[in-house]
Amino acid sequence: MTVTAEGPATEVTGVVPTTLDDLVGDPARFFAQHWGNQPVVLRAHSDLSTLISEEEMWEELECGLLSRPYFTMFNEGVRTAISDMTQTRSVVGHELAGYVKPEQIRQDFAAGGTFKFNQAEHWHPRIRALVQGMQPHFRGGLESFVFLSPPRKTAMNAHMDGAHVFVLQVAGTKDWVIGRIDETAISDSALHEGEIRPDLRMETTLRPGDVLYMPHGCPHYATSTDVNSIHIAVTIEEPTAVDLANVYLASLLADERFTALSQRHHAMPLAEKVEQLRKLIDEFLGETDPDQQLAAAVTLRRLHR
Repeated sequence: MTVTAEGPATEVTGVVPTTLDDLVGDPARFFAQHWGNQPVVLRAHSDLSTLISEEEMWEELECGLLSRPYFTMFNEGVRTAISDMTQTRSVVGHELAGYVKPEQIRQDFAAGGTFKFNQAEHWHPRIRALVQGMQPHFRGGLESFVFLSPPRKTAMNAHMDGAHVFVLQVAGTKDWVIGRIDETAISDSALHEGEIRPDLRMETTLRPGDVLYMPHGCPHYATSTDVNSIHIAVTIEEPTAVDLANVYLASLLADERFTALSQRHHAMPLAEKVEQLRKLIDEFLGETDPDQQLAAAVTLRRLHR
């Protein structure tokens, strides 16, 4: 099935995206129709080309200040060895490892590799502004990644991401193959085994200004066409069941009633100990504000990223 973009037919030039509205239009409509449902291609209500350019990416490279983990290089899913693409520099009398080696990146790009900026919201001002503007709409950790791919290359094999993903096509074009969500979909990051099923297969070509949304669990891969391609992936990773369980457990262990039980449990028969703990857990869960626990789990997820 071939997918075309939804959204305004006219181009919006010069408008730098800083909010979710700039990407999807009406956020309420987007969440009602698309969030967590199926992949969809939308048309941005802003000029995605204002976020970053190829020239700017090469300037960042040549500046020499990029350091790990904020860049990487990979080809057909194989990453260039860190020792090959980094070098040690002397900074204020200290020898610091992990700085980018520009000549290796250019050599690998010429050989068909994809140049990638990681967590660009940490250091790139316009991308940081967009990610911060999107954050209030989500309960999860947001990160951004910039991909510069040479023509006719598939940077990574089919895989799933353990996060929701917005793909913003900034420059060039890229052919995408995406699997729709079904009962076998998983929420973890993993390689996809075998071909994406024909009955679940979506195919689309992203052009500058297109926004692809994929719920977590969608297998996908992309191939650049006949020109260099830049896209930005903004990921939203929600708290897992383990994150929520850890937050609830930490809150329970800090409860003064649990402290009292832990101080006298040795004097109880085992059956009574189990019953007292069960009653305490029931009371605790009934009293606890789930929104507060969720907020704590989101914070925990962000700290562990």
